[in-house]
Amino acid sequence: MNTIIYTRVSTKEQAEQSFSLKTQKETCLEYAKRNKYEVLKIFIEKGESAKTTNRTEFNKLIEYINLKSNEIDFLIVFKLDRLARNMADHTNIVSFLTKNGIILKSATEAISQTPEGKLMENMMATFAQFDNDQRSHRTRLGMIQAVKEGRYVHKAPLGYRNNKKDGESSLMQTDEKIIIEKIFTDFSHGKKQHEIISDLKQIGITIAKQSLKKILLNPVYIAKMKTSFFDYLVKGDWEPTIDEIVFGKVQDILAKKSISYSIKNVDDDFPLRRFLKCPQCNHKLTGSWSKGRSMKYAYYHCTKKGCKFKPIKKEKAESLFLEYLRLFEPADRVLDDFSKSAKEFVKDKQKLNGKIVSTLNKELTELEDNKNRIEDLAIAGTFEKDRFIRKIGEVEKDITQKRVELDNTSKENIDIEAVLNYFKFFIKNMANLWYESDLDKKRTFQDYIFPEGIFIENNILRTTQINPILSLLEDYKDRVINSLSPLVAHRGLEP
Repeated sequence: MNTIIYTRVSTKEQAEQSFSLKTQKETCLEYAKRNKYEVLKIFIEKGESAKTTNRTEFNKLIEYINLKSNEIDFLIVFKLDRLARNMADHTNIVSFLTKNGIILKSATEAISQTPEGKLMENMMATFAQFDNDQRSHRTRLGMIQAVKEGRYVHKAPLGYRNNKKDGESSLMQTDEKIIIEKIFTDFSHGKKQHEIISDLKQIGITIAKQSLKKILLNPVYIAKMKTSFFDYLVKGDWEPTIDEIVFGKVQDILAKKSISYSIKNVDDDFPLRRFLKCPQCNHKLTGSWSKGRSMKYAYYHCTKKGCKFKPIKKEKAESLFLEYLRLFEPADRVLDDFSKSAKEFVKDKQKLNGKIVSTLNKELTELEDNKNRIEDLAIAGTFEKDRFIRKIGEVEKDITQKRVELDNTSKENIDIEAVLNYFKFFIKNMANLWYESDLDKKRTFQDYIFPEGIFIENNILRTTQINPILSLLEDYKDRVINSLSPLVAHRGLEP
């Protein structure tokens, strides 16, 4: 039986240290040896993220499989998240391997070709994506919080340089602020953009027309920020270069109409904003308040010019979403049967792990005894220095590898009862959990369950993709009670 091995680290720092790659490689080789697999080739990915499949060594692996698929039986990875960190890529890779008659193996995780093993594989791949999404979300939340506090988190524009203020990112003016002042003053006094560019060129400053317009439109020069996080300007904590009156006049000239800039309350009343999608143009819907004769009304609506999507009231859209979530809450019978299978699978796996741990402990003891013998022989003068260093290095390498394998195997013994109890509570109460959560948790929740967003049309909701765990549960419903369609995610919801 022949196998290939794929290892990966995600940062250049890890690649330079190479410890992580070394551990992965040795653990995968030990796994292959234990199962009597012949290793044909090892692909080592240094410092590239698994967020995309466009990776140097991964592409070489695909080419190798295309050339020699008939000779390959398995692909071994240290962990599933080394191969992919989102479920769609994982599914596509496994499908490619299957078509070529290759079985995916993890050196440290409990996956197999049984229905339960495949279920666990998909769950672990989903959790890898969830972990990746959580990291991205935390990074985004950090940037949002920084912007709320008035901190500038991007590359400084002309006239400023990036600076630390009380240990946090900010901006500091540079001598180039004189150029910015001249640009705004000249333009507000009636000079054309090409005339300003020509004047600057005469004093040795070259600015493209497109760059000049970006400067004129950039509110950073009045110490305010316009970001994709908010639909309004946020006040910054740095010194302005331009007076707001001058800036406003410039905007009037550029837009041929008056533009009003104001700082609004940062509280967002629309949790489904940029999550709901327009069925007419595929654009993400936004949310806003519309002023009536005596009160304000909240709507989700499309912002694409010319789109004919009819705005929907906030209360209606969110009520439809709650009902849509309830479609995915399974019956107790399905969950109980699912839990029973999961417990049996984990029990068998943990029993096997116990035997592996026992074997590993025995092998580790033998290695440590061997190390002691080498040290005794060195003390007795039997070994020369060079030979001692080589021998002790070999045995210490084997001991480290064995300890890593022992640690990974031990970590597989999870409290399945606690995991299943939490899972059942979550899956049975999705609508209520979403309704009772704060804004950030609502958005994390809905993006996790419906990664491609939700289309809304004529009081009907639909989506192109649901979280793989829910997909698996839908398939499980079919196998257990044979009463629900596996295409729930594509059904409409009538109110």
